Amino acid sequence: MFNISTYLEKFKKIEAPGDSVKCAAEKAIFESVGIKIEKKEMNVVDGVLFLFVPSIIKNEVYMSKRGILEKMRTILGEKAIKDIR
Repeated sequence: MFNISTYLEKFKKIEAPGDSVKCAAEKAIFESVGIKIEKKEMNVVDGVLFLFVPSIIKNEVYMSKRGILEKMRTILGEKAIKDIR
């Protein structure tokens, strides 16, 4: 017999598309740190946001990482990224 709940279980693990995550990250970083990071300077792999920017900008982002991740959770919900590197 077909059980719909087991079928729908796989849809809980679907992550937000990379572009929407990048837009949310761009907005959250700008609101938290005041630095504009372009989408082309970001990459999302397995729920981790990688930044390809100078180290001084990365340091500013890392110091505000907790706040940025919270803002992203409010924008994206549970499917937000887990870490910033």
